[in-house]
Amino acid sequence: MDSKVAIDASLDPTTTTTTTTTVLPVEEKKTFGKRPLKTALLHLAIWVPLTAFIIALCINGKGKSGYEFAIVVYVFISLRLLAQHVSMSKLIYAPLGKLFGMLFGWIPRTIPEKFQMPIAGALYIVILVAIACGLPVTETGTIPQRLQSIAGMIVMSLVLYASSSNRKAVNWRTVVVGFFLQLIIAIFILKTQAGVNIFNFLSNFIAMFLGESKFGLEFVLGDTASNPFKYTFAVSVLPAILFFCSFITIVYYLGGMQYLVGKFAWLMVRLMDTSGAESVVAAASPFIGQGESALMVKPFVEFMTRSEIHASMVSGFATISGSVLLALVNYAGNSPQSTSTILASCLMSMPGSLVAAKLRYPEEEESITKGFVKVPENEEKDANLLDAAAKGAAIGVQLALLIAGSLIAIIALFHCANDVVAWAFWMVNVPNWIDASQSVKIELLLSYLFYPVALCIGVAPESARKAGEFMATKIVVNEFVAYSQLSAAAFNTSITLADGSHPLSGALDPRTVRLLTLALCGFANIASIGIQLSIFGVIAPARKKDYAELALSAMLTGAMSTWLSAAVAGALL
Repeated sequence: MDSKVAIDASLDPTTTTTTTTTVLPVEEKKTFGKRPLKTALLHLAIWVPLTAFIIALCINGKGKSGYEFAIVVYVFISLRLLAQHVSMSKLIYAPLGKLFGMLFGWIPRTIPEKFQMPIAGALYIVILVAIACGLPVTETGTIPQRLQSIAGMIVMSLVLYASSSNRKAVNWRTVVVGFFLQLIIAIFILKTQAGVNIFNFLSNFIAMFLGESKFGLEFVLGDTASNPFKYTFAVSVLPAILFFCSFITIVYYLGGMQYLVGKFAWLMVRLMDTSGAESVVAAASPFIGQGESALMVKPFVEFMTRSEIHASMVSGFATISGSVLLALVNYAGNSPQSTSTILASCLMSMPGSLVAAKLRYPEEEESITKGFVKVPENEEKDANLLDAAAKGAAIGVQLALLIAGSLIAIIALFHCANDVVAWAFWMVNVPNWIDASQSVKIELLLSYLFYPVALCIGVAPESARKAGEFMATKIVVNEFVAYSQLSAAAFNTSITLADGSHPLSGALDPRTVRLLTLALCGFANIASIGIQLSIFGVIAPARKKDYAELALSAMLTGAMSTWLSAAVAGALL
């Protein structure tokens, strides 16, 4: 391609100025042969055995646990390798775009723009109600209970909209499409056989993965790792965090994490009309957690708009990290049902956090990453796999110590505050009106504040106050304590609700347990505000004031996002 020269000359009575700008030739991207032959042969050597394995699996392994998951992983790896050598945009994305235009291009031509999103929103509600009424009654949901979740979802959305920083600036495309994506994820995981099989396999795999850390622990502690105290938090959970951090750093070194996060973010940018930076953070948060996800877009953080900063913080509060996932699975009972529920909440939080964030704090500025997705390379490239594993373990040690230290301090402070509250009520002769054998606690007082929230996600009225206690514990203390209490209550035959007139039959009912498993799955608590402020303050010190001003709003919005995900799932249970 020849170079082009643009000349802009402007004359005035005294001088003549000529400005010459040279536009360098732009090399057109190749359709095929993007990598050298040596690289192609290496990738072929990887792909051929994988293909042989999948063929053998299709012949002999159909119906076995993990069959669907293996197929999904094979397709993912094949597309990843193929993208290294051919132009996916020319061969796949462009034709798909044309097909999409042929199928749905009539919509903007026939329906005025101002009516498109209201119609889409109404269609979403109709579809959700139809699904809720069409599903059979199960132990986890009846038609009235599902309709209660839908009504609660609408109420919580209206609360976010009413408290919006600028209601006129809300991008309804982001909101409506985000809800549709949430619904699709929930249906796939909770209601399709393929989704159930895949996530049941993942649940069993995570349980096995959680146990792998015991081998390293036994080497360090010897017989101590096998004694009756092996189920304590320090021995059963913290080693798993170290192990997972090391594993995820290896995946990051191999480029798998960047690719996966990039594709999720690309999808959200195209469908939800969000910026690239906030989409990458939202896609990364379920994998690497709050604050750290912003490191994936570190070069852009300093230039983010306030709405993007708010959305990035919400994404961190609205979900949990992969390392903590292993810990919460252990606390939530380590069953396939609880694990798949937690995984569903994590994936639903990707679009869900952006929905809640953009309702609460819509975009009013121009983002420098609007319309494109870029996951920058890590500034410090690991030397090899062993170096990546070692650095991951070091990060895991810091994270484990941070979690352990936070738990020790926060739980101690919470019990201290509880003692003060109990003493104050004892001094004025006011006993615990639910259980006279117990003192009045902060959770009891806050349970009434969270009672309507529990109703909104679909919990039965007779269970809503007790559910409010777990939700209050999660906000005031953290998700670890809330899940441990939920796990104990789910199998505790002595649990009663309200004034004792509505005892549960042996344990918390299955629907309440499933909904709370979803509603508690996030980092939205008071202590996490300090964690996020410290991390973001290191990434971009110049924006500390913005982080401080937006932190409380982001935490509450992140909690609301998790509750919205629970309500959407509640319409399907």
